Amino acid sequence: MPIKTLVILVSKWAALVFWIALGGLRLVEAWQNALIIPALLAAQSALIAWLLITRSPQAVEAPWPQKVIAWASALLPLAMRVHRETLVGQVITGLGLLLVLWALGTLGRSFGIAPADRGLVKDGPYRLVRHPMYLGELISLAGAVTGDPTTWNVVLMLVLLLSLLLRIRWEERAVFNYEAYAGRVRWRLIPGIW
Repeated sequence: MPIKTLVILVSKWAALVFWIALGGLRLVEAWQNALIIPALLAAQSALIAWLLITRSPQAVEAPWPQKVIAWASALLPLAMRVHRETLVGQVITGLGLLLVLWALGTLGRSFGIAPADRGLVKDGPYRLVRHPMYLGELISLAGAVTGDPTTWNVVLMLVLLLSLLLRIRWEERAVFNYEAYAGRVRWRLIPGIW
């Protein structure tokens, strides 16, 4: 077996184990504390794990710096420190997570962490904005920051925003026939703004 194939196989299984373990921890937290946000996060982790192992093959592989930034961006929300929560923050977080789950479910086999062309998805929330999963992530983290607006959380949110802007740029370049889709769906991230 070539080394590159072995590395891809090991990294795929490591990612699968990570997302399943994270989902399990979140599910335990949701069960023990009767909380909806950890339950939504557990559903998100489980869906990501499933989509990573069932996804469509990619036509072109992203350069390793893009892969590293994409994975760092995907894991960055785990560094959020939320010690206080407000009802308003929980509602905002919940709405953002529901949008993320809708976008993930719509992406289906086209989902991936690193930028790649696995087919263009134009249904569901992708009819409204071109990157609804990122919008959902930002909304959910805005809810967390609303509950605990520390310097750490605000800086983390800004770093995540910057990384998502990079991912948007790379993904729009990677997907075949993206220009036609961008002509039909005007807004990248925030309807009416950008």
